[in-house]
Amino acid sequence: MLHSKIYLMEMGDGTTCAFIGSHNITGFALLGLNGEAAVLLEGPSSDPQFDAIRKHIDESRLQATPYAPGMKEAYAWWTTQAFEGLRDKSNDAPRDGEAKKTIVVLAARADNPLPKKDDIIYFEIPAALGKITSLQAEVHIYIFPTKPATPYSGLDSLDNARASLWCKAMGLELEQGGSELKADWFIMSKSDPRLVHAPSPFRPSPAPGMQQVRVKVSNEVYGKFEYLFDTSKKNWEPEFDHQAKIQLSEQERSLLGSLNLIPPEDREWFLVKALRGDQPENTAYVKALADSSPESGSYVLISLRRRKKEEG
Repeated sequence: MLHSKIYLMEMGDGTTCAFIGSHNITGFALLGLNGEAAVLLEGPSSDPQFDAIRKHIDESRLQATPYAPGMKEAYAWWTTQAFEGLRDKSNDAPRDGEAKKTIVVLAARADNPLPKKDDIIYFEIPAALGKITSLQAEVHIYIFPTKPATPYSGLDSLDNARASLWCKAMGLELEQGGSELKADWFIMSKSDPRLVHAPSPFRPSPAPGMQQVRVKVSNEVYGKFEYLFDTSKKNWEPEFDHQAKIQLSEQERSLLGSLNLIPPEDREWFLVKALRGDQPENTAYVKALADSSPESGSYVLISLRRRKKEEG
């Protein structure tokens, strides 16, 4: 959908001018110094086209919702994140110092073969982290010959991993709903990160309070990262209206799915009805983050931010 602005000017002599475009009527734009499209309509104020524009403006006013107190900062932050995500995609590489959620798995497997492109890997993370969060997060799996002594030692020696896997989320199951799943590999547990072949049929027994995650291997991890787990920086999370969703047509879903985008864009889109800041320390969400941090001893980690390291 194209985003445009409409400015209506009643000239006082029975004529009206309408500027339609996205340029904010700045001098820079009106002098033709940028590439934004714009339309100028001039004519009698009684012209039916101007009546249609007036009705559009009136309807926009009726539907407009003022910012809740303190929410302007949240929307500004979230908009910035959206633009940064677009910049990452256009550059086709992660940006330094990005607020990108990443599921980091420090797996252990000494023998061959290793997972290959399009293989499906199963593991579990706390259900309190949320289904939407898990779908949006990137998944980076590092495979070591043996289990690192600690999660921190694994993070400090990612260059020594036998392989790295850049994956995308394929399926999520809550409340132990996945009794029989398609998977080629699975991680034993967050404290025992052995990567083993999944039996057929694969019938996992998830631990209480965990959500079942299946990811598909896309490629190796592009670049080198420092994964950050400090949650003191204020972040904002969208609150979705699950009753208001947009579903692409089957043809569009098929096209976007074939592109193997990370994160995937062939899923349902939900209306954002609010943004909420960091939750109090005693919430299940914050506890789940703590349980998925290196301090907890977990080898299945949730990083809220990451920083790209210089190559070499």
